[in-house]
Amino acid sequence: MGTDESLHLLEEMVLIRQFEQTAYLRYLQGEIPGTLHQSQGQEAVAVGVCSLLRTEDWITSTHRPHGHALAKGLDPAAGMAEIYGRETGCLGGRGGSMHLGDPALGILPSIAIVGGGITIAPGLAHALKHKGTDNVVVCFFGDGAVNEGAFHEGVNYAAALNLPVIFVCENNMYGASTPFHETTRNINVASRGESYGIPSEQADGMDVRAVRGAMQRALETARSGKGPVLLEFLTYRYVGHSRGDARGYRTKEEEAYWTAKDPIKTFGEALVEEGTATEEQVKESTKRAKKRIAEALKHAQQAPWPDPETALAPNIIYGNPPQKVEGAGPLAEDGEEDRFISIAESIRETLHRELATDPDLVLLGEDVGVPGGFGGAFGVYQGLAEEYGRDRVIDTPISEKAIIGASIGAAIGGMRTVPDLQYADFVFEAMDELVNEAAKQRYMSNGKLTIPMVLRCPVGASQRGAQHSQCPESFFMHVPGIKVLCISDPYTAKGALTAAIRDDDPVLVFEHKLLYGAKRQEAGSINTKAYVPEENFALPVGQARVRRRGKHATVVATFTELYKALELAEKLAEEGIELEVIDPVWLNPFDWDTVMESVKRTGRLVIAHEAHLTGGWGAEVSARVSDELFADLKAPVRRVASRDIPMPFSPPLEAAVLPLAEHIEAAVREVLSANHNRTESE
Repeated sequence: MGTDESLHLLEEMVLIRQFEQTAYLRYLQGEIPGTLHQSQGQEAVAVGVCSLLRTEDWITSTHRPHGHALAKGLDPAAGMAEIYGRETGCLGGRGGSMHLGDPALGILPSIAIVGGGITIAPGLAHALKHKGTDNVVVCFFGDGAVNEGAFHEGVNYAAALNLPVIFVCENNMYGASTPFHETTRNINVASRGESYGIPSEQADGMDVRAVRGAMQRALETARSGKGPVLLEFLTYRYVGHSRGDARGYRTKEEEAYWTAKDPIKTFGEALVEEGTATEEQVKESTKRAKKRIAEALKHAQQAPWPDPETALAPNIIYGNPPQKVEGAGPLAEDGEEDRFISIAESIRETLHRELATDPDLVLLGEDVGVPGGFGGAFGVYQGLAEEYGRDRVIDTPISEKAIIGASIGAAIGGMRTVPDLQYADFVFEAMDELVNEAAKQRYMSNGKLTIPMVLRCPVGASQRGAQHSQCPESFFMHVPGIKVLCISDPYTAKGALTAAIRDDDPVLVFEHKLLYGAKRQEAGSINTKAYVPEENFALPVGQARVRRRGKHATVVATFTELYKALELAEKLAEEGIELEVIDPVWLNPFDWDTVMESVKRTGRLVIAHEAHLTGGWGAEVSARVSDELFADLKAPVRRVASRDIPMPFSPPLEAAVLPLAEHIEAAVREVLSANHNRTESE
C-alpha cells in the first residue's frame, strides 16, 4: 500500500473510534436516546474488510454496526443524526444505533438479533448472482452468533448453493460478559469452515493489513464464482457490552495485553517507522477524522425531530396499500367445463404463468424441484422445475430459517421469491426471520426497501397430529408489515395469489390441506372445484369476497368453515332465513368496510374459523364490530372455532376439537333468536 491509501485507512479507523467515543459522551449526557453498543478496538476489521468492497457489494451488520456502516461509506452526519433519532438520519430516525444502514450504499439496516444477518446474506448473494454480477455480500457477526442455529443454516445454505458470501466473524472472545470458551468446546471459529466444505482463514483482527490480506484472498474466491468463505478475525472490544457494563469479568492483564495491540496506535506508529508516512501526516489524518466527527455531531444536534405523524405513514409500513374495486361478489358459475379446476391446479397454473412472465421470480424450498420427486408436500410444484429449470425452482436444505432468510435477502436484492416450508406448523422455525426481518426491514429502512416474498403455508387438521395440523394465521394478523392471505377456493387462489406475487410486500398465504383437491388428496377432502379463467388475473389486495347475499345474519368464515357456512345458508334458505356469507380472504389488510357494512344491515354476526378460539382472528373481528357497531347489533357476536387444545390424531378425538357444521348452525340460530338492542320492527 502507498502513502495515500495507508493514511486513508488510518483516518477511517480514527473516524470510527471518534464517532463512538463522541456518541458515548453525548449518550451519557442524555442527548442520545435508547441504547448504545460500541466497538472501540475492533476498527481494523471494519476498515480492512470494507476498504476492499464496491458500492454494489452489500454488507449485513449487527447490533454494533457503527464501524461497519462508516467503513462502507455511510456519511458520519447521517449516522450521528440517526442515533440521535433525527429526521436527517440515514433512516429518518426509524432505526437508531442498532439499525444503521443505507441500501443505496449496499448497507442493509443492521440486524440487532444475534446471528440474524447470517440467513439474510445468502439471499442477497443469490440476487447478485442471479443478476450475473461478481459482486459479493459480507456478513458481519460476533463469536456468540456461531452458537446460533442461524449460523449453521446460513453458512450451509450458502455453501450448498455456492453463493458469493464472505462470512466475517469478529471474535472478541465475549458474548456480552460470557467468555466464548465457556460456551463452546471449539473456540477456533475458522476451523468450522471445513465442516461446510468452504475455505476459511483466521487472522489478526487488530492489524488492518492482516485483515485486508485475508479479505483480498476471500474476495478472489467469492468473486470468481467459487462460493462462500469464512473469515475469523481475533479482536478485542475495549469497552463494555453496553453502558452498565463495568467489565468486572475481565482481568487487568488481559486488557493491558489487548490495549498494547491497539489497531490505530500500532498502525500509525508502523507507518512512521517504515517511512510510509511522516509523523505530521499521521497527525493530520487523525485531525481530519476528528473534524469530520465534530461536524457530524453539530449536524445531529441541530437536526429536526421527525414529524410524529409520519410514524403512522402506511406507505412506509407497506409498499402497496390496499385498493377497493367493485365486483367482489359471488364466484362466477358459468364457463368452459374443462376450466373447473381445483385449488392445487389453480395454484400450479398461477405459478406457471408468473414464472413465465417474470424472470426474477424463483420458487424455493424442500422437495420442490427434484426430478421425479414430490413436487412439494402436496404435489403443487410438479412439472415446474422441468419447465423453468432448477435455478428457478430451487431445492434447498431442510433449513427453515435459511429458506426464509434467503428469500427475504433475495427479495431485498431485487428478486421475487416464493418459499415453501411444506406445512404451516414449520413456520415457527423461522419466526425470527418473518417477524423481525420481513415485517420490519421496510419500516426500519424508512421505506427504502421492499420485500416481495410470498410464503405458502398449508394449514388445517387432517389426522396428522398436533405438529402438522395447526392454523397459525392469526399470529401474523398481529404483525404489522406482513400481509396475510387465506385461500379457500380455486378462483381466489389464482386471483389473490397472483396479486400476492406481484405485490412488493411480504405475504403469508395460508391454504387448507383438505381443500386442495390435488392428486395426493387428503382423506376427507372437500370438492372445491370452480370455474377459473385460463389467464392470470389479480384480485385486489385486502378485499373480501361476499360469497352469498342475505339480510338476516352475517357469517364470516374461512377454509372448511366457509363451506359449512355456505351449506348452512342453503339449508336455512328453505326456512326463509337469508344468510350473508363473507370470505374475508385477507386477514391483513382486513376488509373492515365490507364486514361492517354487512353487519350494519343484518345486525347479527357469526365468525367461524378452524384456528383456536382464544386469540384467533375472530376475536379481533368480534371486538371491533362490537365496539363500532354496538348500536346496530341485534345480538351479541358469536364465534365458532377449535377448542383450545393441541390437535389430536385419532379421527373421533380430532372431531371433538374441531368446529363442526352443527356448531355454526347453533350459533346462527342463537343470534337469530336474540334481540339485543332493538325490535325487528325498528
